[in-house]
Amino acid sequence: MNKKFSIVIIVFSLLLIIWLGMGVGSNELPYVTIDELSEDYSDKPGKRFRIGGIVYEGSVIVDEKDPLLINFILEQEKKFMKVSYHQITPDMFKDGSEVIVEGIYDGEIFFADNLMTKCASKYEGDLRDAAQSSEKI
Repeated sequence: MNKKFSIVIIVFSLLLIIWLGMGVGSNELPYVTIDELSEDYSDKPGKRFRIGGIVYEGSVIVDEKDPLLINFILEQEKKFMKVSYHQITPDMFKDGSEVIVEGIYDGEIFFADNLMTKCASKYEGDLRDAAQSSEKI
């Protein structure tokens, strides 16, 4: 009786590990740079990605007819990408804020379905600090 119970527990555990492994892998989004996404777009239509950068000063445009539609330019290491986001923006979203967006790139515009702002006081390192230090080198 103990052997059968042990076998059932082992099989159940293996199935649970495989199921969790498959679930976690499918939810991961690759973090890419603007260069990586722009250079080889032909392999990426319809795929979801995550990109981080700074909201370029003066680029935020709120649609007059639909205040949930926000367009802005994401800057990353002196590279730029147009981003369109159609949801409620985080409170800390503004020109110059550090953001991470998740969504789909169509070859010209990154259509974000998730937008997260980073608070510099809560995170070590800042994309602006990294950019400034790379300029000094």
